[in-house]
Amino acid sequence: MRILISLATGIVVLAVALLLLLTPMWTHFALDSSDSVSPTGRGQAAIDVSDKTVGALVALGSFNFASGNGTPMYAADEQAHMRDVQVVFYGFVALAVASLVFVLAAVARAPRDASRWRALSRGGAWLVVFVIVLGVFAATAFDAAFTLFHEIFFPGGNWSFPATSNLIRLYPEPFWELSSAALGILAIVGGFAIWFFARRRAAALEVA
Repeated sequence: MRILISLATGIVVLAVALLLLLTPMWTHFALDSSDSVSPTGRGQAAIDVSDKTVGALVALGSFNFASGNGTPMYAADEQAHMRDVQVVFYGFVALAVASLVFVLAAVARAPRDASRWRALSRGGAWLVVFVIVLGVFAATAFDAAFTLFHEIFFPGGNWSFPATSNLIRLYPEPFWELSSAALGILAIVGGFAIWFFARRRAAALEVA
């Protein structure tokens, strides 16, 4: 039970960090900072197309929309990859929701059980350690980490596109480097916050 609480806690924190990166506040900043290009240009043109892409991802929409100049934004293979991204994304969201329900139920059943709060704190600590280790690897070998991630979650192999493709031009490598760093920072902050507050709660219960 306690190990499951720790794992579920880490999953929930990571999911919250990921969802924050899907907000316009982040995507617009990251697009502007990574020289993102749409078929009709940079800046607001790229942001508009990205908003449609993110909207389709989150709302289970279609990726066969047109770009600003009326031509299809994504080729058939790019659309197929984005549909795979939808499957992975919603699979993770479902896992995170189930994890959240499990953690809340575990704490609600025994709110004064210090061991459960200790398990929550360990989940936050484990996440911090995991993200730091993964971040060191990604910082020294980002291309290898990027490739490994896609080979694990997209084993069909339809994730490698030429540099001239609209998907790569809209979301170039600097975009993913910046977003990966932001995801790591948010996960570390969230994991540390959970560790700190749950640890304090457990200590208070143990003294009472």
